[in-house]
Amino acid sequence: MTQEAAQLVSDSTAQAGNASVGAALRTLRTSKGWSLEEVASRIKFSPRQIEALENEQWGDLPKGISLRGLIRSYARLLGADPQAIIASLEPNMRAPQAASLVQGPLHSATGGAHVDEERSGSSSWGWLIVILVVVAAGLAYAYWQGWLPQHWVPAWLSKQAG
Repeated sequence: MTQEAAQLVSDSTAQAGNASVGAALRTLRTSKGWSLEEVASRIKFSPRQIEALENEQWGDLPKGISLRGLIRSYARLLGADPQAIIASLEPNMRAPQAASLVQGPLHSATGGAHVDEERSGSSSWGWLIVILVVVAAGLAYAYWQGWLPQHWVPAWLSKQAG
């Protein structure tokens, strides 16, 4: 199976819509004789994710850029047109999931970007706190060892020590 099969997948995604894209990808994979594990080892995504893509189980797939990367890598490996497949799956990739409906209209209206920004922001604060604690511990140790120049030490601190 070469370019004809890849063209068949691209054509079926364009004509049949997003309902048969996963099945077409599975058919192309099995026609090449590849198992889910073989494909997973080649594109560095888990067999569970590849199977979820073939079954179009959107809740079990990563979101955003990671999902596009999975589709792009899988399509390239199979010799299909990644852009055509991504374009045909775009409505499903943006469809609100049950979890996003529970979180409220703001989350579904922004496509989850708001939640990702919150996670990124809290993560950077965590690292900032860790860095400050390490610097403070280093300064305390340097003071305890007497390594700090005298003009760096506050007057109130040097009077208590002396």
